[in-house]
Amino acid sequence: MTDIKEAIIKTTTELIEENKGNLRAVTARAIAERCDIALGLINYHFKSKDKLIELCVQRIVNKILLCFYTAGGENQTNVVSKVAEQSKQVMDFFFENKAMAKIFILSDFKEYKPKSNSFSTQNGLKLAIGGRIDNGKKRILAFVLTSAMETAFLAGDCSKEILGCDLNDKEERDRFVEDTVNMLFQGVL
Repeated sequence: MTDIKEAIIKTTTELIEENKGNLRAVTARAIAERCDIALGLINYHFKSKDKLIELCVQRIVNKILLCFYTAGGENQTNVVSKVAEQSKQVMDFFFENKAMAKIFILSDFKEYKPKSNSFSTQNGLKLAIGGRIDNGKKRILAFVLTSAMETAFLAGDCSKEILGCDLNDKEERDRFVEDTVNMLFQGVL
């Protein structure tokens, strides 16, 4: 039973990646055909195709986000620039993979828990912050920064009106991240 479930997840993940995150192209029929299973097994194991895709997107994003993070820097200036650089990578990932990012952010908002991608993002940012800031403040910084990036991403095409910058433009998006990181760290350093 677990083998079938994992085969469905693996196949769905492959289809998502092959279609470059175009989730409309990932149909239940395509999943079932490639897995050589009955269509009903998708609902049996995952309740719906949407739940299956949500799970697969969570795994894909978690794997990608973990690649962004390394141990924290030695001095405060390096910490701020390291956090800003990693945050830019996260925002770039969101905007390059809009459909997947929207799914994982909204599913995290529906059921926020320690194994969510948002929580993984926070943990990665805590690593970048390093040991110079106490753990309580580090958690708050990572939580607020992650929340700000996710909410800003969800603003989408309205970001110019809401934030005063067009997050679809890489330069403006980078400036938004740098300003946000600098403002957050001013209250801590």
